[in-house]
Amino acid sequence: MYIGIIERKGHVLTKSTLQCLSQVASINPTLGCVHQCAYCYARGYSMYPGDGKVFVYGNMPEKLRKELSTRRKLPAYVFFSPTCDVLQPIPQVLQITYDLLHILLEHGVGINLLTKGRIPANFFPLLKQYKKLTHIQIGITTLERDIQKKIEPYAATPRERIRNMEQLCAIGIVPEVKLDPLIPGVTDTAENLTALFKVLQRLGVNSTGINYLFLRPQIKKNLHKALENTPFLSKILEHYQNCKSMNLLAEQSRVIALGVDYRKQAYENISRWAKEFGIYAYVCGCKNPDITEEPLCGTNWGRHFEKILVQKHLFKEGI
Repeated sequence: MYIGIIERKGHVLTKSTLQCLSQVASINPTLGCVHQCAYCYARGYSMYPGDGKVFVYGNMPEKLRKELSTRRKLPAYVFFSPTCDVLQPIPQVLQITYDLLHILLEHGVGINLLTKGRIPANFFPLLKQYKKLTHIQIGITTLERDIQKKIEPYAATPRERIRNMEQLCAIGIVPEVKLDPLIPGVTDTAENLTALFKVLQRLGVNSTGINYLFLRPQIKKNLHKALENTPFLSKILEHYQNCKSMNLLAEQSRVIALGVDYRKQAYENISRWAKEFGIYAYVCGCKNPDITEEPLCGTNWGRHFEKILVQKHLFKEGI
């Protein structure tokens, strides 16, 4: 593993190339990610430094302070992070992430952090102090370590992510779970997801976003590398046979997606399973434009939570 410290030349707060986040301030503290998830679209980007290399923007906290001081209006919140996990198990990455969070929160700027990493102990006092400004999303699709370590070799284990949730709930921050990406025939089964939902119910987690894996040339290549000589590979690829490409609003690109009928039926099933455990499941339109037009996972973050509150009320009332 090579860790390099580089300087950020441009603005710290940027607009993501993802359409669903195009109106949202976002931060990418690094180039590259040590997690090396087989389904990661960023591993196919031209600017990706290659597996085993992570470059950290060492001057980013200083630049962020200056940037905030010159803004007439501060953003309502900042998204961490469109192209890398900011909680990679690298000391330099964790320190930069902590400093950036601290600066934003002390300026009254909310943070929306999505991670498949382990949250360090020293983060919790900071998050607790600013819990009204903090929204955490934990990416997890299975409790089965044998499956997870194949597709997310260096990310936090399922047990560590559940521990993240326990610690967040203990300080008054109920995280949201992202079932993204679900892998057909592997992690979208009733047995796999009901086991996960049972644990989430115990923790008090009551909201989850759901989305299926898209195939791109680089992702297909990475899946072959990660899952060769396992029964998972053929099981996954057979689901994508004869599937058509789809224009993905989230990145203005085309991907191979599961058939719309398959996804619709699967989302209905998953939503029903989740409801049995008191969990509201939603589908975002930025990754499923042929199913819904609402871009719930990014652009309309405020509207998203307003809608979730309404849906939860209707859900509890049985309407």
